[in-house]
Amino acid sequence: MNRAIAVLATFVVTAFVVTALLTAGPAHAHGGPIKLEVQSDGGQGVNATVTYQNDGHMVTDQVLLSYTAVTPDGRTAGPVRMIASSEGQAFYRSEQPLPIGNWTVTVTATRPSHAQKTVAITSTLLPTPPVATESPASTIVIVVVVLVAISILGVVSVLGRRRARRLALRS
Repeated sequence: MNRAIAVLATFVVTAFVVTALLTAGPAHAHGGPIKLEVQSDGGQGVNATVTYQNDGHMVTDQVLLSYTAVTPDGRTAGPVRMIASSEGQAFYRSEQPLPIGNWTVTVTATRPSHAQKTVAITSTLLPTPPVATESPASTIVIVVVVLVAISILGVVSVLGRRRARRLALRS
C-alpha cells in the first residue's frame, strides 16, 4: 500500500513538473526586435512609445532614438534626439520642437535594436492659456473680509476689557 502511494505521488509530481515546463512561456525573456509607435503631442512635439515586437511589453532599457522630418515642399528638420519622458516607461519625447507645418517624420532607434517608423504629423502652436487677472470685484471682497475680521477683533477686545474691569471691581 505504501509503495502504491509513493508511485502515485511520484507520477503526480512528474506530471505537474512536465506540464509547468511545457506551458510556461518566456515571462521575462525580453529582447529581440522592437516596435515604435510615433505620434504628435498635439503641439510641436514628437512622441514615441517603444515595445518589444514579440511580446508587446514595454522596453525598459535605454533606447537611442532620433527623428528626421521633411515637408512636402522639401524643407527638412533633424536629426533631433529623443529623450526619455517622465510621463511613463518606454515613452520618449523630442528634445526640440518641430517647426510649424505638415511633416513626414521618421523616428529611428539604434539601441537596443534597430527600428524605424514613418508617420505624418502636423506641428501647430498650442494656444496660450489666458493670463489670470485679478478683477476689481475680487479685490473688494478681500478688503471687506479683512475689514470685517479687524472689526470683530476690535469688538472682542473691548468686550474682554470691560469684563476684566468688572471682575476686578468685584474683587
